[in-house]
Amino acid sequence: MKTFIQNEYLIFAIALLLGLLLGQFLIKWAIERFRKQASRKRLPYVGVLLRSLSSISPLIGVVMALNMLRIEAIAGISSNLLEKSITVLTVVIATYIVGEVLVFVYDRYSKYKAGKATSLYHILIRILTYICGALVVFNLLGIEVTPILTALGVGGLAVALALQDTLSNLFSGVHILVAKQLKPGDYIRLDSGEEGYVVDINWRNTEIKTLLENIVIIPNSKIASSVTTNYFAVQKNLFFHVIVGVHYDSDLRQVEQVTLEVAEKLVRENPNIPDSFQPRVRFSEFADSSINMRVWLAADYYENQYIIRHEFIKRLHERYKQEGIVIPFPIRTVYMAKE
Repeated sequence: MKTFIQNEYLIFAIALLLGLLLGQFLIKWAIERFRKQASRKRLPYVGVLLRSLSSISPLIGVVMALNMLRIEAIAGISSNLLEKSITVLTVVIATYIVGEVLVFVYDRYSKYKAGKATSLYHILIRILTYICGALVVFNLLGIEVTPILTALGVGGLAVALALQDTLSNLFSGVHILVAKQLKPGDYIRLDSGEEGYVVDINWRNTEIKTLLENIVIIPNSKIASSVTTNYFAVQKNLFFHVIVGVHYDSDLRQVEQVTLEVAEKLVRENPNIPDSFQPRVRFSEFADSSINMRVWLAADYYENQYIIRHEFIKRLHERYKQEGIVIPFPIRTVYMAKE
C-alpha cells in the first residue's frame, strides 16, 4: 500500500485529475459569478479577463493542485517535475489570456475605427501570441529552437505544396485586409455576378449576405483575383438614376420643373435619402417614341435604392397625370411599298 501511494507518477496523475475536476466545477463556478458582476457593472476589460480564465479553469485547477503537492513536499514526487509542470502550465495560461485580451482590444479598436472586426485578424493575433508563448516554454525547458526551425523549414515545402489552396486563400485574405480593400459592412459586387454585404473575412473564405438574406461563401483567392466593385469604398451613400420618357409634344421646361419638384419633395419626406442631396434632371436622348431623361437620386444604403425608385415612379406618374404630361407608348411607323 505504501509503495502504491508513493508511486511518483500515480500521485502526479491523481493530482492532475483532482485539479481538472476542481477547475472545471468549483473554480469555473466562482469565476462565472465574478464575471456576471463585472458585466452588470460594465467593466469590459475585467469581463474579458474573467471569461478567458473561465475557459481555462481546468488548467488553473491543475496548477493549484501541483502547487499543493510542492508545498506538502510529498515523498516520491520530483521537485524538478513539479517546478517544470507548474511553470509550463502558468506560461500556457498567461499566453492564452494575453491572446484573448489582444483580440478584445483589437475588436474595440476596430469598432471605434471601422466597424466590425474580421475573424482572420483574430486568428493571426492568436497564432502570433501562441508562437511567442511556445518559444518561452521551449526556453524554460532548455529546448533548442534552432533545430526545430530547421526541421520546419525542410518540411515547410512539402506542407506548402499539400496546402497550396489553403495558403493561397490565407494570404489573399491577409492582402485584402492589409490593403483595406474590403471590410465587414461593405456592399460589394464581383465581376462574376455575386453581390451583397461583407459579413466576415476568415482564413479561407469571405462571407457576403445578399439582399435576400442568403449567405454566399467565396474563397479569398477569388475575391483577390476578380474585379470587385465596393460601393462603400468612398462613402455609403449610393447615387443612381431613373430613366423617364415623355412625349415629343411635351414642354420640356415644364417637364423638368415638375420632375424636379417631385424629386425634391421625395428627398424631404423620405428618411432614406441624405438631406443634403440635390436631385438632378438631365435630358439624355431622342428615343424612338419619347424624349428620355435621367433623374438622379440618392440612397443612404444600397438596398434602399429600390424602395426610393419605387416611390419616385409612383409619385411622378401621378403628378404627370395631373399636369397632363404624356408618357408615350412605344410606336413604330411602318411604310408599305405599293406594288
